[in-house]
Amino acid sequence: MSVMHQNRRNPILLGQDNNALTWLLIINAVIFITINFIKIVYYLSYETPMEASQNFNLQILDWFALPANVRTLLSRPWTIVTYMFSHEGVWQLIGTLLWLWAFGYILQDLTGTTKLIPVYLYGGFAAGVFFILGSNLIPEYKSLVNSTAPLMGGEAAVFAVAIAATTMSPKYKLFPMINGGIPLWVLTLLFVAIDYTSIANSSAIYLVTHIASGVTGFLFAHQMLRGRDWSTWMLNFMNWLNDLFNP
Repeated sequence: MSVMHQNRRNPILLGQDNNALTWLLIINAVIFITINFIKIVYYLSYETPMEASQNFNLQILDWFALPANVRTLLSRPWTIVTYMFSHEGVWQLIGTLLWLWAFGYILQDLTGTTKLIPVYLYGGFAAGVFFILGSNLIPEYKSLVNSTAPLMGGEAAVFAVAIAATTMSPKYKLFPMINGGIPLWVLTLLFVAIDYTSIANSSAIYLVTHIASGVTGFLFAHQMLRGRDWSTWMLNFMNWLNDLFNP
């Protein structure tokens, strides 16, 4: 029996201790609550909302978001990681968590609990790298690099999860009670359409980040189907850290 069929017979529950999806949902939610709690404190500490917002963005939010300016990035290198877990708007968070739950559950059902976080991180890294490269190398955006809004949110990383899950099994059936089920690729097309609509009015550089993340998710799943696991080094590193603090 294949690994995929074994996983489908033993669905991974959100309450399990080793559920990577649960941890991703919790981390995104906790950081969102932390950021907005600090934001409330700022609004209560300043006389005008504009002054509170400016100081909050400068002193707090900019230390989570990924800047387009390379010099600023060098002073905040951790933002290549923190940006993909940081959300300021509640609807941005809800959208990210809902799609992450949907595609993350399917990916874990197909591959187990050890692949979701690597795919999420790979997608986020790819999106961040292309955001920085595009902002600094494309002439249209290079002159505006200092005014380009920083990258923030897990939407691009979720894009990698969605494409990876679809690549693993595009005919994976959803809602089997409805006329035999809906293929996963239909849900993915809906997700791509909604995602594109949400960023259609923004700078094209944000579209590039989602494409880069999607390609990364596809390559990860494609290599996995060929027997090459890109997550091995990351899992070994995490196990090493776990053994280091829990001998």
